Order: sequence, then structure tokens, then C-alpha cells
Amino acid sequence: MSSSRLSAARPWLVFVGCCVLSLVGFGMVINTPGLYYAVLSHDLGVTRAQVALATTIMNGVGALTMLVAGRVMRRVDSRLLISGCVVVCSVVFFLGSYFTSLWQFYVAFVVLGVAYVIPVSLAPSVLLSNWFEEKVGMVMGIALGLSGIGGTIFNPIVSSWISDFGWRTSYRLTALVLAVCILPFSLLVLKFLPDASRGEYAYGHGRKVAPVSTAATSTDSVSERKGAETAATTGDLEGMSAHDAYRTLTFVLLAVISVLLQFTSGLVQHVSGYEQTRGLSLTQGALVVSGIMLGAALGKASIGMALDRFRVELVLAAYSLVGLAGWLLMMLIASPGPATVFGFLAGLGQGVVLVAVPWLVRRCFGPRDYAEIFSGVQVAGTMALALSATVHGAVFDMAGTYLPSLLSAVVFFAIAAVGMPAAYRLRPSLKK
Repeated sequence: MSSSRLSAARPWLVFVGCCVLSLVGFGMVINTPGLYYAVLSHDLGVTRAQVALATTIMNGVGALTMLVAGRVMRRVDSRLLISGCVVVCSVVFFLGSYFTSLWQFYVAFVVLGVAYVIPVSLAPSVLLSNWFEEKVGMVMGIALGLSGIGGTIFNPIVSSWISDFGWRTSYRLTALVLAVCILPFSLLVLKFLPDASRGEYAYGHGRKVAPVSTAATSTDSVSERKGAETAATTGDLEGMSAHDAYRTLTFVLLAVISVLLQFTSGLVQHVSGYEQTRGLSLTQGALVVSGIMLGAALGKASIGMALDRFRVELVLAAYSLVGLAGWLLMMLIASPGPATVFGFLAGLGQGVVLVAVPWLVRRCFGPRDYAEIFSGVQVAGTMALALSATVHGAVFDMAGTYLPSLLSAVVFFAIAAVGMPAAYRLRPSLKK
């Protein structure tokens, strides 16, 4: 492939790399730890809650890491940074296969909490924002949507590894898959920004004035195109500084909604137990959870495309209301088939926090300090997610029912249906 063709294909290679980060990284690091709870509890002679605490530690440390992750991404070559983090994750899983005490897992998951954030939680959104001026919603939706598909694929695979070979071998295989699948892309493809001096441009460059337009009738003048080319070369990208963005009402609204909806996301872990309290079997309850995961995968992919094509405020409100309807109907009707459908609707609403939030950060504040601003929004939401499973469990212990938690999900999606469009309409004007 000639150098010019390679440069033209670079955005799509970055897209494929981000898909792999989401599919394999999220699918294995985030979606499979629960599969080890029972076997580790038995082998180490501890409770499942004690084993699960390692995951809570990982998510809590991950939330703290978010505070600095955006700034680190801007200062360190992303290919080396992402690759280094993936290597650390692989080493943690490999060494974990030799652990014999619970405290070793706690220490290891502290390290994992630091290492997974940049390649799994931050890099896909940040890199796609930098490499695409058009079709941002579509590529974000597809790439981030693959995280749910990754869970669907790797949960049965890892379960079979644990059953057939034991958890120690499963940890080693996880380490191998992470390294083999991700490192070729992270080392060779995942650059932070296009380099115009080498003929590299974001997809759609020249067909739009800037990556983010703040007016419906912006013009594409020669001087603006030259300015965009200069920005691509020097890194002086259009948009608002993180310092200024943190002071806007739009940022506050996005951060609050991220907290509320990530807190609701943690309720998914309790859905199977909730359905069992209403007379469904374990298998039927698990089917409802599968409905949520399938809905989340479709919701993340479709909302990105919808945001690119239709009126933003209507898309945000519609998906929030669909999520609201799903949780509300799960409260009212307890029948296996309908409950699975309602779980699917609740999953569709997940696209609001998992794709619409990073898309809105890009659209409202521009690419200049995107990594820092997005990590600022994410940190509170990630902390809420880390605490939510425990809080929802405590609510059940006190109330004897999950209904208060489901009611909170309905209320939070109602807030999102109003707050997300408001955040977009209140977006600041962007100046270089």
C-alpha cells in the first residue's frame, strides 16, 4: 500500500484498533471478573463478598486514575502509553495465576485499576474524537458498543476455561489474549493525533470547517481550512480549554448525569436477583440480564448513528425515555418473556451514558482538551459505578426489596431526558 493510501486509511485503522480495545479489553478486563468469584471463594476459603471487593477496589482506583489520565494521554506517545498499560494488565493476570492469598488479589487489582483506565475506558473515545471529523457518532457507537459484544463472547469462553482447565490457567490465557490481540494495534496504529506533515488527516478533513461546529450555518472558507490544517499539524486544535470547560453549566450537567446513569448501570448486577424475588427462576432472571446486555450493545451502536443524522435534542430525549420505560415496566410486570423485552429497553437506554456523553463532550467542547474534559466527566461516573453495586445491595438488605433502586433508575432517566438536551443547548461557543 502506498504511503498516500496508508495515510488515507489511517483513521479507519485507528477505528479498528479502538474496536479491538473495546471488544477484547473491556470484554475481558471488565466483564469477566465475576466468573471467578465462586471458584476463588472456594479455593481461598473466603466469602464471595471478600473476593468481589477486589473488583470494587479496581473500579475505585480506576475512578481516581481518571483524574490524571486525560493529561497523561496528551503528554505521552499514545502508542507507548496504551501498549505499556496493556502489558501491565497482562502481567497482572499472569501473576494472578500464582496467587494463594486474598491480599495478593487486592494489591494486584489496585495495579489493574491504574492500568486499565487509559486503554479500556478512555482511549477509544479520545482517539476516535481526534481521528474523525465526520461520522464521529457512528464510529464511537460501533466501537463502544462492542464492549457489550465482548462480554457476550468472552463470558462463555472464560467460563469454559475455568471449568475445563481451572482458574489459574484461565488467568494465563486471559493474559495471552490481551497481549496478542491488542499490542499489534496499540504499537503500530493508535496514534493520538493525525500528523499533517506526513499527509495524515482526520476522516472528513476539508469537508467541514472544524471537527466541531457550533453554528448551524458555518462556512467552509479557504482561511478556515488552512487554520484547520495548521491545527492538525501543531496540535493547536479548536475548542475550549479544560480549565474553562470545568466552569460551564454544560460540563456540570454532563457530570451529574454521568453519575446518575452510571449508578443505575450498577443495578444490572442485581437484576437476576430482583427477578428471583418476584418468582422467576435463576435461568429466567439471567435471560433478563442478557436482554439488557443485548439492548446495551444495540443502543450504543444506534445512538451514535442517530446523533450524526437527526436532531440531537430529540435523540437524547428519546433514548432516555426508552431507558425510563424499560426500568418502569420491569417494576410493574413480572413475567419471563415481557421482563426480557423490558430489560432490552432498559439496555437501549444505556447508550445515553456510554456513547452520548463522550459524543457530547466532543461536540460541546471540541477536540482541544477532549481527553482531560472527558476524563473529568468520567471520574465521578466511574466512582458512582464502583459504589453502586454495594449501595443497591444495602438498599435491598434494609428494605427487603429492590423496588427503591428501580424507582431511582426511573427518576434518573427522567432527569437525563431533560438534562441531556439542556446540556447540549447550553453548550458554549468555541473559539481557538
